[in-house]
Amino acid sequence: MKQTTKENRSSSKGFTLIELLVVIAIIAILIALLLPAVQQAREAARRTQCKNNIKQLGLALHNYHDVYGAFIFGKGGTGWHAANTGNWGRLSGLPGLLPYLDNAPLYQQITSAGTFNGTAYPAFGPEPWKSNYTPWRTQLSAFLCPSDSAPRQGAGNSNIAKTNYGFSNGDSIRGSQNSRINRGMFAHSATYGIRDALDGSSNTILMAELVKANGNGLFKLGGTAIIANVDTDPTLCRAALDPNDKNAFNTGTTMRNWSGDRWSDSNVSMTGFNTVLPPNGPRCSHNTWDGRWGVYSAQSRHTGGVQVLLGDGSVRFVSENIDTGDASTPDPGNNPGKSPYGVWGALGTKNGGETVGEF
Repeated sequence: MKQTTKENRSSSKGFTLIELLVVIAIIAILIALLLPAVQQAREAARRTQCKNNIKQLGLALHNYHDVYGAFIFGKGGTGWHAANTGNWGRLSGLPGLLPYLDNAPLYQQITSAGTFNGTAYPAFGPEPWKSNYTPWRTQLSAFLCPSDSAPRQGAGNSNIAKTNYGFSNGDSIRGSQNSRINRGMFAHSATYGIRDALDGSSNTILMAELVKANGNGLFKLGGTAIIANVDTDPTLCRAALDPNDKNAFNTGTTMRNWSGDRWSDSNVSMTGFNTVLPPNGPRCSHNTWDGRWGVYSAQSRHTGGVQVLLGDGSVRFVSENIDTGDASTPDPGNNPGKSPYGVWGALGTKNGGETVGEF
């Protein structure tokens, strides 16, 4: 019988260095090929959750409509009062939807007088920027899209709970401040229902996605730029983008961290949008105060567009390449008639008389 020598046993074990390097190279290639697929699968799951959230908001709006005969106001509350005695009429529609989102205890807390952190507050709470008031600091997952990264500490009011969903103010720019201009389904101190959607509930937007500001210079994350005269030419907002980097505003542009910054605050800069510039366009106020009018675009972290909630409760993904007509046309104000901002503008109006085709 042939005996195995020590030398033969040693030479039959393990990999050579070249073989090991080949295996490592193969593994690296496989990881490189699989990583994009894994990332896409994760984003698809996040996008689905974002869609489910806005669909739940749609169900809440319709349940509210069933009870009160109209959708909730775009801006309302207890009026203008001294500090800590009222909310200045600055509540968004989101607090009023809490009972229809399985958050009745939080709603009860808000609608009852109470003492929080040593300060007594009236029913319906104080101003939405009061971080001492615990309900305004209560973050609800239903108001957040997991595709959007959390804002960095110090962006806007980091203690106030955020939102990734906002209400449509239609295709008017000045209507984002003025209650007498109300071409969309949500306005200041006014309520509208299905009966007011004369263009058809399936052709009228109720809500859409927002990107939370986080304080840097990227236009989706940097908040609102201060651009004069955007009501006479909305493209001035787009012109404020860096020509060498269309994801950022020009150096030196005045920025504000408003978008999605307070879910309880009704200002369109915080919890709203208008259908002027296309989805994923920039957001620009004409003034340094967060309550002033401006071009406030719907935004998302999804590639290619945003998800919108329509009046019939359906959710659609709208491309950022949707027709926006002549975007340099001045704000239509409260004038009747069709939107000058193409199909996107038509989806924002409740009674513009437009016929909206496929989008």
